[in-house]
Amino acid sequence: MGQAMLNESAPINKDVVIIGAGPAGATLALILAKHYDIKPLVISRHKGTANTPRAHIFNQRAMEVMRDVGLEQQLSYVASAATEMQHTSWSHTLNGREYGRLWSWGNDPARRGTYEASSPCQMTDLPQSYLEPVLVKESQQLGVEYQFNTEFVSFKQTDDQVRTCIRNRESGTCSVVISKFLVGADGARSAVLDELGIPVDGCRLNDAFNVHIKADLSRYFEHRPGSLNWVLNPDAPEWSAVGNFRMVRPWNEFVVSMHPSAKEGKPFEPSSDDIRRRLYQMIGEKEVGIEILSAYKWTINDQIARSWQKGRVICIGDATHRHPPINGLGSNTYISDAFNVAWKLGYVLKGWASPRLLETLTDERKPVGDRIVRRANAGMEVHRKLWGILGLTQEARETAVQTLESDTCEGTLLRKDLRQTLELVDDEVQAIGIQMNQVYLNSRATMAELDDHPPDFSHSNELKDVFLSTFPGYHLPHLWLARDGHSPKVSTLDLAGHGYFLLLTREAGGKWLKAVETVLETRQIPIKACSIGFGCDYMDAYRGWSKICDVEDDGAVLVRPDHFVAWRCHSLQSGHVGKLQEVLGHCLGYD
Repeated sequence: MGQAMLNESAPINKDVVIIGAGPAGATLALILAKHYDIKPLVISRHKGTANTPRAHIFNQRAMEVMRDVGLEQQLSYVASAATEMQHTSWSHTLNGREYGRLWSWGNDPARRGTYEASSPCQMTDLPQSYLEPVLVKESQQLGVEYQFNTEFVSFKQTDDQVRTCIRNRESGTCSVVISKFLVGADGARSAVLDELGIPVDGCRLNDAFNVHIKADLSRYFEHRPGSLNWVLNPDAPEWSAVGNFRMVRPWNEFVVSMHPSAKEGKPFEPSSDDIRRRLYQMIGEKEVGIEILSAYKWTINDQIARSWQKGRVICIGDATHRHPPINGLGSNTYISDAFNVAWKLGYVLKGWASPRLLETLTDERKPVGDRIVRRANAGMEVHRKLWGILGLTQEARETAVQTLESDTCEGTLLRKDLRQTLELVDDEVQAIGIQMNQVYLNSRATMAELDDHPPDFSHSNELKDVFLSTFPGYHLPHLWLARDGHSPKVSTLDLAGHGYFLLLTREAGGKWLKAVETVLETRQIPIKACSIGFGCDYMDAYRGWSKICDVEDDGAVLVRPDHFVAWRCHSLQSGHVGKLQEVLGHCLGYD
């Protein structure tokens, strides 16, 4: 610890210590406090919440987590609406020639209904610098303690606790925190993961450069509003042949990402004058006033950790899966990581589940991480193919444009190649499947009956289609219900979550409802039940539940606190209490 001074006062005691106050760490802290009355200590090496917009695409699955903790409406006030994310475009300069555009993020008229039917929530553009303060403030009000400007030093775990050494970056003073669990949500250079010794497969691919600016660029987006606006201007191919004006606030605040022409480009350190000159080249005129707020380099990775956990130490977020921002899968996946971990930690700490439940984290979340890392890097290669078609040097660009404009066979082939490549990019900006299709098959925190079989989606497009099923391990489908004809509609997801298991049954499910009452008398497990159908607690107002639930009138579907199906029973005549006890014992790690 060098010249650091050890604080000789008594160690701090906490149930959970979280390293990192970004979307993963702050979401986890908030859920633990709100649903389980567990108040973690959150450590961040930064002086405060995010000072740059960073992540911004906020998909429906992530917003469902925010809905669960009561923040959906509040966040919608600070987010940009989906209508301001309508397009992704490619131009020579912002005021120059456009090479192509796509509908984006659910705004394609032909696919809008899929997005609306898949979730009670809407996609938004919510920069990280706006999200984090809300998460931190809300969790602080619930008693979560944050120590900013404090860094993780080391930890030592035993069978029953973790001793974590932290250091105040201003004073240099070190302190020890004793906790039952430690969570590393400390980003792509995770010191917690390193200390655990968990290998990370993959490699660092390239560097890119971000410039956070304020500038009135509204005239360029009046007819094509969009959060991602690519500029393929080859005037600076060595370090910035390709750029992206990413909307932060419409239409006067942007993060401009700049990519070199070569995948393994040379190191670059542009000066302030270089950056300003390049911005004007990309805009296409110098009359625009530009305020540069910050500039920083970042790394494009293709990396995945082999495990999410070892003993009492858990890692989530960028610590475990690192990839380009294609498909906007970064912070959204971190938030789902946190939702998965939160209920398991909460149940274990409350004595409602065996510590073995935590061992399901890697089984469930690593396949999700593997998939998004592969998808994000595959999408990055599609972008590089598109850049190559149009040319990343002035000479190559002139040749490409002349060919595209020509009535030759070469022109026909190149135009076809351009159109087909743009369609491949559509797998990034109109790909609700990759956002929503998180599935936990064969997890020990779920249970499938021997006569139950998973659905066959092999003929579906996993990027574009949403896989709807109540088979154990699938996310509970969103369907609109109503208590009666004079009540507002509610989503099935509104019935689930909030820290509870939920048992859903139908018209002949009275024995299931009584079984839940009996379980509540004998076991301290947060579980509730309701029926859906004619004369039930909720009307199947649009007949969606009867079509998708895949159980008989006396069957049941058990949903975990994170909205995933734990188990279902097609039909049962007797033994409801014993069956429910058996299922809960299995899903909570007791067998």
